[in-house]
Amino acid sequence: KPPRPVHNNPCLVLGSSEEEALKEAFSQYGSVSETFSPKGQNFTFVHFEDKYDAEKAMNALNNTKIGGKQVKVTDGKCANREVNEWRASLLRGK
Repeated sequence: KPPRPVHNNPCLVLGSSEEEALKEAFSQYGSVSETFSPKGQNFTFVHFEDKYDAEKAMNALNNTKIGGKQVKVTDGKCANREVNEWRASLLRGK
């Protein structure tokens, strides 16, 4: 039986660009190889060395608070769609 496919590396974290707080939280689920937050944006990509750790972190940290901010954690491979939906929801909320 082949291993199950997992495509959740990197994780996309919507709602926070505090890389140190995110790295600390995500490191509880495995070895974080890199974090990247585009300048002026309120989201971050978190890359794990092991894709299965990324899946564990995504499931555990989605809809939690990290660094005092509510975050949504999703599959970074769907980033364009997720970021656009997130931005639209922020505009609707104003």
